[in-house]
Order: sequence, then structure tokens, then C-alpha cells
Amino acid sequence: MPRKVTRRTVLKTSAAAAFTTALIPSVSWGAPSINIGSLTPNTGGGGPFGPKITSAHKLVVDRVNAAGGILGGRHIALYQENSETNPEAAIRAARKLVDVNKVAGILGTWSSSVTLGIMPLCQEAGVIQMCTSSSADIPKKDTKGYVFDFQALSPRWGKAIGDLALRRGYKSFSIMALNNDFTGSMVDGFVKRVTADGAKIVNKPFYYNGGQASYRAEVAKLIKGNPQAVFIPSYVTDFTAVYKELFRAGYEGKVITVSISTGSKFKKAVGEAANGILHGLPVPPLESPAYKFYLKMRGMKDTGGVQHPFGTAGMDQMSVLLMAMEKAKSDNGPVVAKHIREVTNPGGESVYDVVEGLKLIRAGKDVNYTGASSDVDFDDEGMIKGRFFQLWEIKDGRDVSIERVQS
Repeated sequence: MPRKVTRRTVLKTSAAAAFTTALIPSVSWGAPSINIGSLTPNTGGGGPFGPKITSAHKLVVDRVNAAGGILGGRHIALYQENSETNPEAAIRAARKLVDVNKVAGILGTWSSSVTLGIMPLCQEAGVIQMCTSSSADIPKKDTKGYVFDFQALSPRWGKAIGDLALRRGYKSFSIMALNNDFTGSMVDGFVKRVTADGAKIVNKPFYYNGGQASYRAEVAKLIKGNPQAVFIPSYVTDFTAVYKELFRAGYEGKVITVSISTGSKFKKAVGEAANGILHGLPVPPLESPAYKFYLKMRGMKDTGGVQHPFGTAGMDQMSVLLMAMEKAKSDNGPVVAKHIREVTNPGGESVYDVVEGLKLIRAGKDVNYTGASSDVDFDDEGMIKGRFFQLWEIKDGRDVSIERVQS
């Protein structure tokens, strides 16, 4: 049964956890509910993105419940927990979702360390995982085929951003990165790409621990040898502190990072000093009907630019899981996992509205879900096959688009 929320527990809960009360079903349909967990980074490094993923999960669930549910009219109960972008907190939350809420799937994990941290529990319990994480270790650790990643793996991030750097004419680089599961293989991908074109790595890439009081020593090491450009994949809190040290040190070369480090909080913290930074991120297919459908469902205006790069994946995750359950005629995780590709990969009727997809499946037709975040075409390891990458430069406090590539 969904947990009871009292005034006392609400007062003791953080603002981010307030999502929980909004997602608890208020009615019972008689038949056993289908329980699904939403484990998103509503605070911490992923805090700017988690609430959008959370609300996208809820949007799909509400829409499907309003249309009669799935599997013969069963209600979907959505249980939301905050990962805090922290593997220890996420493991505790996932344990509750699995042991207490009896979920068939846990959707929405963002940080690679979180996705990997809860994986042993999910593998043992037969719980499907759907994430937007990038560590190359994710497919290696998924021994049972229960994990489906809606994000490009880190080596492809490194390659795309390396392409950008080379096309801008830079030929010598130094690299430091936040020490986590997200950045290691990204650095490898970047180095492989730029050195293949003859560029030089001035200093051996190294990793730093987040949350330090100062990064002066690390920055001094980074810019030793005066490289033309530095690559610093990180999260926004750490990158802000590192960048301030770079600015104080008087470094005049190009700074390159990932877009999750350069959002509004970063720009506000450093002001006009942000100008000139290059950054990149996997983005939705902006011209696709699926992306425009997402914006319509969210009541958002189509600006022609990138909006909700992770929220779109939240809609896709929930849509895919529910259609796969309908296809499998089951909410059993291991059974459903075998039917994921049947509703996503080419071969069926193209669909981007989950309600329409469910109708087609019930009519005995094959479907090919085309998502708002990507085409949602999975390889044999459950990894997404293709993503667009948008590359920007900060000018006058704004992100100015340079180009979009597919990787």
C-alpha cells in the first residue's frame, strides 16, 4: 500500500521530497496496482534536472491511468524517491522501493554512480532499471539484461566534444575531471579522438575529488605547460569552484566542459567571466513530432531551442515500460525486459504517444516507439544506439549554438 503522509512527516521532509506526496495514488481500482519507482536527483549535482524527470514520469502515469490503465484496467501506482545524486542515499531509497513498495521497475536515475550503486539490488530482485547515465561500466555490470539506458555512454560524449575542439583549431590540451563513474570513459573518448587527429595532451589527465575547499593545486597542475585548451568534465558545483581558480590564475586558453556544468547557477556565479566557454550535451531531436508532443503535454512553447534534455527521457522511460508491460501481458520485471525492444526498435508502426501505442498493442499490432529524447533504439546491451549532441559557446552570458552532431 502507498505510504501514509502525515503533517509531521511533511514538515520533516525536504522541499525536493515533496514530490512524493504528489505522486501517491489517491484512489484504488480494486485490482492490484502496478507499482513503479521514480528515483531521481531532486537535490545534489543533478538537482537542476531531477524534478523535470520526476514530473515527466508522473505526466505519463496520469495520462495512462486516465485512459484506463494497462493490463486489463490495472492502475499504475508511482512511488517517488530522491537519490540526492548520491549512491548511498540512492541505495537506501531503492531498498525501500523494492522491499516496501514492491516496484517492478526503478526509473529516472541520472548519476552513473547511482545507477551502478543500485544495480546489484535490482539485479537480485528482478527489477528493471531505466536511466540517463553514461558510465561505460553500466552495460558491463548488467549481467541479466534488466538495464535500459536512455543516454549516450561517456566515450561518445568525449568524442563529440573532442570533434568540437578540433574543428575550432585547438591542438594541445590538458585534462582534469571530477572523480566519478561519469567522467572516466568520457576522458578516454576525448583523448582518443583528439590524438587521432594529431593533437597533443600536454599533461597526463588526472581526477579530483569534489567538495574541496580549494582547487588551486589542481588548477596549477592543469595549466602547467600552457595548453591551448583545457577539458574539465564535472558537475556544476565543482566546476564553478574550479573555474574561479582558473580565472584567478590568469589562464587565457579555451575552457571546454559538459553543459551540465554551465547552467544558470554557474553563469550567475561567475558573470561575464563565463564568456568563451565551449560545452556540449546530448539533446532531443528538436524537429521531431515526439519532441513537439512532449512540449505540448508540458504546456511549453516551442522556442526552437533545447528544453528539458532529461525530462524528455523521463517521458520516454515511462512510456516504454508501460507499453512493454502491455506487450508482455505482465508486470514481472524479467518477463517485461524481454519485450522492451519489441516496442522500441524498428519493425512496427511508428508511435510517440503512449496512449496510442497501448491501443495498437491491444489490437495486436507491432509498434516502434519514437521518443522525445531520441529514437529510442536499443542495442543488445540495452544502450541507446544514437543521440544528437548540441555544442555551444557562452557569449554575453548566453549559450550560443555552434552546431549539432549525431554520435
